[in-house]
Amino acid sequence: MAKVAIKPNMFVNVSALKKVRDAEGVTDEEKSLYAMSVTSGWKTFKDLAERVSLELNGVNNEAIANGAPMEKIGENAVVISLAQDVIKRLLNKVDDAVEACEAGE
Repeated sequence: MAKVAIKPNMFVNVSALKKVRDAEGVTDEEKSLYAMSVTSGWKTFKDLAERVSLELNGVNNEAIANGAPMEKIGENAVVISLAQDVIKRLLNKVDDAVEACEAGE
């Protein structure tokens, strides 16, 4: 069997990364997050994270429909809120990095 090189099916916007590489006041973490944000993989992940966050709302709806006690519904509400907050903070971290990197353009 012949050896074949693996070819990526996603490409990074190299011209966008060149602008950011020399930007002043932008941290390495922000540059890395920005580099990730210009890939199609990020869009796929972001869409998935947003969908999962919305689906978490259905957990309590199902618990209510199944007659769960109020204590369980309350516990679910707290856990759902915390999980949605974590998802939102992660997405916002990347959005903030994009803003920081594109501010210098």
